[in-house]
Amino acid sequence: MSVYKKVVLVSGGTSGIGLGTIEYLLEQNSYEVISVSRSAENLSLAKKKLGPNASKVLFLQGDISKENDCNKIYEEIDKRFHKLDGLVNSAGITKLGGIEKQTLEDWNHSININLTGMFLLTKVLLPLLKKGANSSIVNISSVSSEKAGGSISYCTSKAGVDMLTKYMAQELGKYNIRVNSINPAAVYTNIYIASGDYTREEYDEWSEQKASSYPLGRIGDAKKDLAPTIELLLSDKTLWTTGARYIIDGGKSIAK
Repeated sequence: MSVYKKVVLVSGGTSGIGLGTIEYLLEQNSYEVISVSRSAENLSLAKKKLGPNASKVLFLQGDISKENDCNKIYEEIDKRFHKLDGLVNSAGITKLGGIEKQTLEDWNHSININLTGMFLLTKVLLPLLKKGANSSIVNISSVSSEKAGGSISYCTSKAGVDMLTKYMAQELGKYNIRVNSINPAAVYTNIYIASGDYTREEYDEWSEQKASSYPLGRIGDAKKDLAPTIELLLSDKTLWTTGARYIIDGGKSIAK
């Protein structure tokens, strides 16, 4: 007897939270996984990291802030699966600095990827999600959506993600599509290294210093700390949950 597997797309699925989520989903053996990334180099690195499991993932290259790329992603999924049961909007970037330091290019780049890209990819894939079984959208937001600091464009984009989540949850409920967000605090990823704000050594030092400010004594791990909640929201165990924000922050928000 064949086992039904949900078809799930993870944007930004070649590093950080996206890749950690894919690793976890593959271990559950209940999902057909699609990974989307702008970078051919990142796709290659992700395949190497996943090793033999890479053959279980459909890797697609595309910039989610570009409508033509999103349409091509749609066509590939429609051709292969004809539907989509889950979408994890994980693609995201950052650039440190406030209004005095950030350039218009910095601002536009962050808003385009973190917010517009999330809107656009979801909009384009919506017909496939309508065909899915108990379809679920999980948006990766941040505690920075409510607490200013670090990057003005990142914080603003994540505040937008929170409202986008609420609006889509309200609108798409009639299609039995759930929309929720997870809002993590600091998670060990390469986001600051990719932005050029830190070297790996500087980021490791920053992570160690940051850990002491968390009641649980460490910053987050994408696969261990975030992916299980993401998978829960994708699963049929949360069929009456929509429009919710899941704060996963190691206790940072209640720290003295």
